[in-house]
Amino acid sequence: MGKDRLPGGSNIFLLLLFLLPGNTSPTTEPQYMVLVPFLIHTNIPEKVCIQLTHLNESVTLSATLEYAGENRSLIADVVSEKDMFKCVPFTVPKSNSSSAAFLTVLVKGPSLEFRSRKSVLVKNSKSLVFVQTDKPIYKPGQTVLFRVVYLDENFHPLNRLVSMLVIKSSVRGKG
Repeated sequence: MGKDRLPGGSNIFLLLLFLLPGNTSPTTEPQYMVLVPFLIHTNIPEKVCIQLTHLNESVTLSATLEYAGENRSLIADVVSEKDMFKCVPFTVPKSNSSSAAFLTVLVKGPSLEFRSRKSVLVKNSKSLVFVQTDKPIYKPGQTVLFRVVYLDENFHPLNRLVSMLVIKSSVRGKG
């Protein structure tokens, strides 16, 4: 996956499109668009993408996520190009409960200013653990081959190590 491509799959994206005042016909007025998931899972990499078009001056770009009483800077950049598209990965730490967060985007130059504050939902991620063996039933003395896989809620693999695995043998006698 390219560094500036949006993640696919079943993610629901909140599309925020804001235009400077003007008519709806094709224009060369400065514009910006922000793409961010509406539902952000904790401890899972997410992306915020920002597109700026038709800029006629250098601007400062900042995006801040207000969550759990903290302000996290996602982007702080100076943009001097006329058109720019940038995606930045971020991860939100786990919290005591799911809650609303606010994404604030500010684009400011000498003669223009875009400012927006939108809410997004932050939910603690849950992982699933699957243990798979190479056979459903083993005979005494056979070697057991297995694998352990962690998956997120969307069944995407997670890169986690298993710290301890306990295997118990169950012997059934003939009755």
